[in-house]
Amino acid sequence: MSGAASQQQSPGTESTDHSGTAAPWWQLGLWWLGSLVVALLHNGLWATPNLAFVSLIAQRPGENPFSETIAGDYLLSDLSMTTAARVLGQADPHEVARLHLVVLVLGWAAVTALARLRFGHASARNLTVLLAASPLVTVSMQWLGQPDPVTGLCGIAMVLVRRRWAVIALGLLAGLTHPEQALFMAGVAGMVRWALPDSEGSPGAAAIDVGSAAGGVAIGWGLGQAWFRLNDIEILTPRTDFLDYGLSGFAEHHTQHLLGLTWTLWGPLWLVIVAVATLWFIGRRGPAQPNRGGRAWLVMAAMAVAAMVPVAITLDETRVYAVITAPLLAGGAVWIAAMWPGAMLRRASVGLLVLTAILPGGFATGVTSWRPQLDTADMAAFLVHGTVPEGSGAQQSELTAWLLSPFDFVIPEPPD
Repeated sequence: MSGAASQQQSPGTESTDHSGTAAPWWQLGLWWLGSLVVALLHNGLWATPNLAFVSLIAQRPGENPFSETIAGDYLLSDLSMTTAARVLGQADPHEVARLHLVVLVLGWAAVTALARLRFGHASARNLTVLLAASPLVTVSMQWLGQPDPVTGLCGIAMVLVRRRWAVIALGLLAGLTHPEQALFMAGVAGMVRWALPDSEGSPGAAAIDVGSAAGGVAIGWGLGQAWFRLNDIEILTPRTDFLDYGLSGFAEHHTQHLLGLTWTLWGPLWLVIVAVATLWFIGRRGPAQPNRGGRAWLVMAAMAVAAMVPVAITLDETRVYAVITAPLLAGGAVWIAAMWPGAMLRRASVGLLVLTAILPGGFATGVTSWRPQLDTADMAAFLVHGTVPEGSGAQQSELTAWLLSPFDFVIPEPPD
């Protein structure tokens, strides 16, 4: 059994990292808190222009509140967060955005703790630092109100849980949240589970891992469809309508800011990718020590490339790629801890956090948008009080116009 597997332990007060030192829970808590602060500096806060629509869905459960002239009913597929907002009495626009931020923070803490319980302190520390620099957290913080924190964090948790029934349950939740993204994400999560250090590694195990993750998503999607039928809801503008843009339309969309798009697919994690590839190649050529993880890195690289396929037929490039590839953060965190010394990793983690705090976070939706365009202070006031600068924000059009105001893009309508 591998080094990472040998560190599995039951919940307790201490965890041994790869340097052999005991690391108490509070130490991991400090890494998590520091990562959270860095992510805020890196990304700021903003909300999706769809926020008014998401709030409307939460306020009117079991209905399609959109007319044929408003192409918003594709958002109805998010049943988990809109239902939670309704049940918790957090259905006003600012409350919906705030709830998504709370889910991100708590979910981030949960997957960090889960990584520690199964793989030890070093893996958990790696994961929380990688999340701070990740596009998943960027799109979640800069596009509050979209269900990305739920879908992406479910994908990370799928990799970290021990039992396949837990994988199915997480897939079900993701399927109730964003089934189209979740299906691709589940395939990535299943392959990453198969490539973990403590996996048996047989082809049959890979099929079971992928099948469990995708099967859970299918169950969630089926429950969503049953809910729509029960309430006589017909989605007139599904996400598949956007496929009518055709190859030329998507190509034109993706090449508007090609360099910005390329950077935002991984953001500061490009530095990690280059470092890991370099160190692995050096280790592979050096005869002094065996180079582990070859199959795992190839599998994860293949998944990163394969995830570009759904991105090619979407308008929200960074968001879609970040969610689908979220399980790679967990796999990378575990394998990095298994392969390299703890002291080196601690220094590298600090360096990555410092660089992430300095660099502006951004995302691509055709054009690329960056942290300096966002007024985090105004958004923080909105999250607390629900007021829009120079207005009450009570009207849907006023709120949407304000949320669109920092950006250079126009949200397109589906083709006729």
